Amino acid sequence: MRRHEIRNARCAELIPRFVPGGRVLDVGAGYGGLSHRLLQLGYDVTAVDIDPSLCEHADVEVRRCDIMQGLPFADETFDVLTLTEVIEHMEDPFRCVRECNRVLKPGGIFVLTTPNYGQIEERLGYLIGGTLPGALKCRLRSPRAGRAHDHVMPMTIMRLHYLLNDSGFRMEHLSTVIPKPKSVIWAPFVGLLWIVAHVFCSRERRERYHLGDQMRIILGGRGLVTVSRKVLGPNDPEPE
Repeated sequence: MRRHEIRNARCAELIPRFVPGGRVLDVGAGYGGLSHRLLQLGYDVTAVDIDPSLCEHADVEVRRCDIMQGLPFADETFDVLTLTEVIEHMEDPFRCVRECNRVLKPGGIFVLTTPNYGQIEERLGYLIGGTLPGALKCRLRSPRAGRAHDHVMPMTIMRLHYLLNDSGFRMEHLSTVIPKPKSVIWAPFVGLLWIVAHVFCSRERRERYHLGDQMRIILGGRGLVTVSRKVLGPNDPEPE
């Protein structure tokens, strides 16, 4: 199964646990696989993408939309919004996620997937090469070239938590997909890291740096899947 279909299957499995039905906006629908699965589950799905011609499913109608130019929908329209393998391509991820927040209803669910740059092999690649192996790849192209960027904004788990919290979301689920079986050989090293973190870092420091989540994903798969709930709208006051 292609990697994006594995991610789509996980998202389609998770969404009914949080929202059993309702309106879904699939942003960056791509090949249309996730929209297709959600339509089969009975959701009312609207799909948008910067290149609608990519869609491979006859039952999915994809509207052309560039999220960085704004989503053409009213505030608080959707119960669920999905953003799969998009955020790492955005020059301004904060603007992107805040726009997603705007069109979600209060308490709505935001499903976001992105490559797992906290995985042990990615970390070792950064240690040795000074860059995340999956990001950039020294192939940056001009935004005027008519093609999508590479991964210009790789998301670590720390950055992802900050992005979601700052944009009015609270993460309620985190998991990985697309396993990397060979990573198990690094388990003893990861165990040593866990011991060091708990011996030398206070509980407050571990929580501040989300070390629990860091350890959960370090031996995980290639992709992260997060489910977050909208707790603040763009015009809501900050809680005291």
